[in-house]
Amino acid sequence: MSRFTLLQRRLAAIGLALLAVPGCERLKSANPLSPDVAGPIPGVQITAPKTLEPPNNALIDNRSQPVQLLIENAGTSGQRPLFLQLELAADVNFQQILHQADRLPPGDNGRTTYRMPSPLAAGHTYFWRVRAADGANTGPYSAAASFHVLEPVVLETPTPLEPTGTTTTNRPVFRVRNGSVSGPAEGVVYRVELADRPDPAAISSTATVTPGSDGTTTFSMGDLAWNTTYYWRVFSMTGDGSVRSAYSMPASFRTPPAPAPTPSPTPSPTPIPPTAPGTRTPDPPPGQRLPLPNMSHVVQQVAAQYPAALRNSCQDHGGTWEFMDRLVDTLRTYDTRWGYNWKRGNVGDPSLDVVAYHFGSGPDEGSIDVYIIDVIGGHCGPSPAPSWNDVTEATRLGGSIGRWTGRGRF
Repeated sequence: MSRFTLLQRRLAAIGLALLAVPGCERLKSANPLSPDVAGPIPGVQITAPKTLEPPNNALIDNRSQPVQLLIENAGTSGQRPLFLQLELAADVNFQQILHQADRLPPGDNGRTTYRMPSPLAAGHTYFWRVRAADGANTGPYSAAASFHVLEPVVLETPTPLEPTGTTTTNRPVFRVRNGSVSGPAEGVVYRVELADRPDPAAISSTATVTPGSDGTTTFSMGDLAWNTTYYWRVFSMTGDGSVRSAYSMPASFRTPPAPAPTPSPTPSPTPIPPTAPGTRTPDPPPGQRLPLPNMSHVVQQVAAQYPAALRNSCQDHGGTWEFMDRLVDTLRTYDTRWGYNWKRGNVGDPSLDVVAYHFGSGPDEGSIDVYIIDVIGGHCGPSPAPSWNDVTEATRLGGSIGRWTGRGRF
């Protein structure tokens, strides 16, 4: 046998032996696009992706879960397609990994969206980061970002306390026991619904009130019809209306019969001319409103000075403008933003017991940027009384508006 033949046989034997060795099934490819490329590939640079949303230190409403993450894709100088590797942890050092997504395909337009597969526990802060790889080379991690999942907002239902049974007045004081609040609730208010029969579709009036600080909340819903049974219930809601409690159990009460009418005093023969006006509060910054001045002491003062004018203020029953004119004139000695109100915004239909304060910029006349205040309680009843009841929000919630007017007097 020649030396050449012997060498061929030995090489063949070595080849068979290599095929039989475990882990050496085939050689890695040098083709950069092959799945079996020998890596890392020299000279390939992969940039770090960026964490975009939620932004760092974001607060996540628990109702927005599962959390959605937005990533700015990485770039590469190589030919191999990239995939993303995401980690979410309970600590900034990523020692407690809670979730991993290992082969996320990059999204279109340079960004990738990833929604967590399930909600995260509320009340905790989470840290996340992401990097890109191509199967042979791996890029650096992005800067870590964090977000905090807020506790869910839970509103307990308030409880109606008063009025119940038969009342002694048609202007009862309502009182409810406050409900507890848990979670990051802002601007919680109570919404009260009043009806003259036990039917949720028969609501005759509503009120929105701020909870009291002592565990109970008191408020008035103005004058009610005499000798009538009313049903009322209440619920709480956040300021934006996104979270609401359940309705309370309904309560009921009955107003007393109307008292005997008293004769109307003789009307004043002439209207009251306006007194000298005061200064005008400067306009607020754009997009803002002036606060409502509390002028209840002025209403009390004018009522004490002119009790006959107050008793004779129901023009529907032959009364006059005297009390309202004197009150508006006195208010205008403090600030000329005070005026009268077109009822429900209808020009030509002035309110007989409501004044208006222009809180915005621009001309007063015709503006709907007004606070509207009920200044006569029991206006056309037997015993009208000075009042200071801000009905701006209740009017808005009822689908109506106020509108400022000088009634041609100024």
